[in-house]
Order: sequence, then structure tokens, then C-alpha cells
Amino acid sequence: MMKEYKNSAVASLVLFLALMSPLFAALPWLHVDGNKIKDPAGNVVVLRGIDMVDIGSVEQWHGGVINMIDRLTDKTDSQGASSGWYTRVIRLCITPPDIASRPYPFNPNDTILYDLLRAAVDRCAQRDVYAIIDWHYSRNTFDHIQPTNEFWTYMAPKFANDSHVLFELFQEPVNRDFLLDSQKWASVRTDMQNWVDLVRTYAPDNLILVGTPDYCKVLTPVVSNPISGTNIVYTSHLYPLQWLDNSWLPPNKTSFLKHVTDCAAVFPVFATEWGFSETASSGSLSDGTITNYGQPIHDFFEQYQISHSGWIASYDWEPSMFWRPDNVWLPGPWQLRCGEGEMGCFAKDRLYLKRNDNQPGWGCFTLDDLARFAGWWNSTDCGPDNTWCQDCDFYHDGAVEIDDLAEFTKYWLCGQ
Repeated sequence: MMKEYKNSAVASLVLFLALMSPLFAALPWLHVDGNKIKDPAGNVVVLRGIDMVDIGSVEQWHGGVINMIDRLTDKTDSQGASSGWYTRVIRLCITPPDIASRPYPFNPNDTILYDLLRAAVDRCAQRDVYAIIDWHYSRNTFDHIQPTNEFWTYMAPKFANDSHVLFELFQEPVNRDFLLDSQKWASVRTDMQNWVDLVRTYAPDNLILVGTPDYCKVLTPVVSNPISGTNIVYTSHLYPLQWLDNSWLPPNKTSFLKHVTDCAAVFPVFATEWGFSETASSGSLSDGTITNYGQPIHDFFEQYQISHSGWIASYDWEPSMFWRPDNVWLPGPWQLRCGEGEMGCFAKDRLYLKRNDNQPGWGCFTLDDLARFAGWWNSTDCGPDNTWCQDCDFYHDGAVEIDDLAEFTKYWLCGQ
């Protein structure tokens, strides 16, 4: 009788809450299965999105982080050939203070950066967008161990329960002062393994993005010597310099694409940077067009189900997606760069085109799921050992409560 009453009470609550819309619901937790990223229902997920510049700089000089997130998720923006933005992931760049002075620097003894990052992460959740916390080093890993330890010791526990947050440990390892690719990766792997282990002491479930050597261009050695742990994704950065074979040094296009495809055959790969502009001052690094780079590389992403985010939503960092305004002290108007040799409208239009493909969800819950949920109702011992109360603790905060019930109603009999 108690079980029947409990199920009946929860069913009544479900029907009541189904008529209500929570302020914002949790995006589904993602996990790695073989060489794919998947949602709780086992569907393959491909995240497609945009990179943001250093968030302190955005907040101080470019009109604010929240405004930028809203801009990149504005479904009424008709620039280009698409009717709105359908960004599914936003990469939040954080510049380590020992390589550049930026507003809102990280300091483990204050909360100035955390408060800004928390607001950005929460806004992403409200806009149904996954967020990458990107510790934006482009250096040798072994030269920056202590500050990276401090950053993730501080940040990992604070975002461990955010289902939509991914951790990018060290965005672009260099570690190229070795003869062999296997030696380069061995050097990076040593530090990355330590950081993965550190993060996992606080955050058992978030996807972790692991950078690869030579500015994320050496991936083949990962296959035979991977990082130990779960939910690991490897990153690659793909620019016209390599794609168009403009470099006579390896990895050129042939060897570089083999690195990506070798890894993608065994583990998931996330291209956290791609981009192009014929007018960028960076020259051959980003000198490409829609025809010779943008479209082919996106066909490549789709062929191998590689998640990706475009660099960069800015008018001064390059390759820029927006035209520089006449008065940079009054940010805007945010006019996208359009045309054959610019990535702004192309990136937006591609997100629109793929807006319904490989998107995550919880699946549609049935009466059997309701019985399972009722059985865990009011549980306070959810954790990895019981798979977060058999996935009834949507927010991974240790308990099955009203916030989880509100999430349950979102998918209650949704396929009927």
C-alpha cells in the first residue's frame, strides 16, 4: 500500500507540474561511449557552437558576457541566409593571468572570476546551451602545472553538478620539442592525466576535453596510449594553414587529417577551434574561403561526427566573425562578416542548417520510468555508485527532489 500511495502521489505531482514551466531545466548529462558522445537515451550527440574571447574582456570592453550569449542564441537574428542563431555550445575562454593581463583575472583567493563565470554558465543553461570552461593556455603543459592545478582545484567542484558544463583542461598544449609524435604526446599525457585525476576527485561526470600536442595537431599517439578515465574527449584545432596544405612542415594536410581520423575512429574528437577570414592579419593561418575550407571542413566534421566550435565571436580577435565598429568604446552594432572569404554568416547559417541533427535529450519517459522515479523519490544518497539514483537525480546534487520532478515532467510521455 505504501508503494502504491507513493507512486500515486508522485503521479499527481507529475501531472500538476507538467502544466508548469520551470525557470530553466537541466540539459542532459552527456557521456562517452566508444568514439561517440551520447545522451542518456543512447543517442549520438554532436555539439556545434561558437567560441567567445576571454570572458573578462567581453565583460569589460565588449558589452558584457550575458549580452554576448544572448547575441549568439538570438533566434530572431536574420543576418546571413538563416532566420536565427542555433548555437548548441559556447566556449567560455579564460586567460591565465601569467600569460596576459585581462579584466577579471583568476585568483584562488577571491571570487571575481567565479562570479562572472557562474553568471555565464547559468545563462547558457537558460538558453539551452552547453558551456565549455576553457583554461586558455597555449604553452608547454609542464611549464604551467601549478596554476593549472590551482584553477581546476577551485573550479571543478563549483561546476561539478552542472550537467551542461564541459571542462577544457589546457586549451592548446605545445610540447613540440621532441623528435617523435609519441614523445610529444607522452609529455602532454603525463600532465593531462594528473589534471584529469584532479578534476575527477570533485567532478565525476562532466565531459573533460583533453588538448593534444603541437597546438592540438598530434592525435594519432592517443590511440595506443590514451588517458585513463571516463568521459574523455580529445581536442583538435583545424585552420586553413593545414587544411590547404600551406605548410611544408608536418603536420601538413595529409598527415594532420590522418591524426584526426586515427583518433576519431577510437575516441571522440572535439574541434574546439576552426575559423577563416581572407582579411585577417594572421595571413595563411586563417586565409581561407567557404569553398576551399569552410564547407569542406564542415563536411569532414559531419562525416566523422566531430563536435566543433568556431573561433571567434569578436571584432578584434582573429579570425573575427564580426566587423569592427567605428567606435570600439561603444560595442556594436554587431554586424556579421558575410561573403565567400568570411566566416560570420557561414558559421551562423551552418548552425541553423544542422539545428535538429544529433541533438541531446533525456528521451520520453513512460509509466515504467514513472515507477522508477517514484521508487527513488526523496532519496538523499544519489551518486556514481547507484548511477545517480538510476538517473532520477537529474542535477547530480545527491537527492531526488522537486527540481528533478520538474525536469521529469518535461519528458513525460513526450512521444505520445
